[in-house]
Amino acid sequence: MRYREAEATYEKGLQVDPSNTQLSEGLAQVQQQTDQFASMQAMLAAAQAINKHPKLAKYQQEDPEYTYRLTEILKQVQKNPQSLKLIMAQPDVRIKEGVLAAMGGDLQEEEEETPPPQKQQPSGSKPGATKKPEEPAKELTEEEKEAEALKQKGNELYKQKKFQEALEAYDAAIAKNPKEILYLNNKAAVYMEMGEYDKCLAECQEALDKRYECKADFSKVAKVYCRMAACKTRMEQYADAIDFYEKALCEDNNRATRNALNEVKKLKEKKEREAYINPELAEQHREKGNEYFKEGNYPAAKKEYDEAIRRNPKDPKLYSNRAAALTKLCEYPSALKDADTAVELDPSFVKGWSRKGNLHMALKEYPKALQAFEKGLAIEPANAECIQGKMNVISKVQQVQGSGEVDPEQMAHSLADPEIQAILKDPQMNIVLMNIQEKPELIHEYLRDPKIKDGINKLITAGVLRVA
Repeated sequence: MRYREAEATYEKGLQVDPSNTQLSEGLAQVQQQTDQFASMQAMLAAAQAINKHPKLAKYQQEDPEYTYRLTEILKQVQKNPQSLKLIMAQPDVRIKEGVLAAMGGDLQEEEEETPPPQKQQPSGSKPGATKKPEEPAKELTEEEKEAEALKQKGNELYKQKKFQEALEAYDAAIAKNPKEILYLNNKAAVYMEMGEYDKCLAECQEALDKRYECKADFSKVAKVYCRMAACKTRMEQYADAIDFYEKALCEDNNRATRNALNEVKKLKEKKEREAYINPELAEQHREKGNEYFKEGNYPAAKKEYDEAIRRNPKDPKLYSNRAAALTKLCEYPSALKDADTAVELDPSFVKGWSRKGNLHMALKEYPKALQAFEKGLAIEPANAECIQGKMNVISKVQQVQGSGEVDPEQMAHSLADPEIQAILKDPQMNIVLMNIQEKPELIHEYLRDPKIKDGINKLITAGVLRVA
């Protein structure tokens, strides 16, 4: 018997016998199941629309709660079709497009931008004819040509790691054309590869001293500064390297130099972090943090754990301690991030898994909580915290299932979960869920299918699928 028909039957019975308790309870139960059926229909309609239309999928990526918001609007339309006019008049284009798609309407998908057509050149004219003609290349003297040939010879020897012969070739090039500062820069490159950093820097400095005398181009001066920066990087003198790259950018601002500067800044930060590491001091700060934690001074405890982590960033226990302090401060997302880091650093850290599970519970992310506790129990089957945590999840899921009420916060978290979204978008699961809507008793049959069982259990744990 369909829900609407059952509801009508109970209502007729109550008209005859308004005080009949069984009829009242039966009507309440049917109405609850009707609401659950409507919720599932709205949820599936939203998921199918998002799966079908790339534009809506993009909205979901930008706003993890988009599926939940669209589902709530569709439920509203189901209960009161007249509300559709008001919804379509609201300014939120994303919701309007979602409702339209869920009801079978067509969406105008975004098209890739195409460049405007190029204007046709007048016949007989060449492309770029209006551009300023390039200056003809300067004709080299015989000595300059010989110097270039010697430089090329030096480059080949350098590639073959014949460094002494390369230096001789560059010296010969400098003798032929002493006004070309890049020959000195090439010598500096050889010395850098030989590990003779002082000689490398000396050649670069000589090149810079001659820049005005030789009327060197800005780009050439920039190359010299970059060589000095590269040399200082090899020496791990990152502050000097940064200074030289910044000077190079003043001469010639280009992407390669900017990228090199950013890389050196990262190396400098890494070196400073590593120099700061001291496990003994980290332990001292952890103990101070524990004392503050016991006193209930959670901000001070967190501050000590912060310093402990800076002193020893590879210790998972420190992240677990800070997660505990953050939990007391109700900063659950930050606490969860620390719990995640703890188990990433040490996947066998059971305390990290139990803390992660409890944080997912606090965020009403019950499938993830259950998964965390089960991972902890796989490592230590008798762990009391994980056993209790798993029992708490199961109890909470049963409570939610039995209440017949939808927790908006839990539902928002569930529908924002990529794993839940993937299950709802799966065509086979869509068919299964529609069949369960029509015949709830089929759920027991589907739970015997290993391929479908996990998906259904996750939807039940997430509160997305309700069972009687």
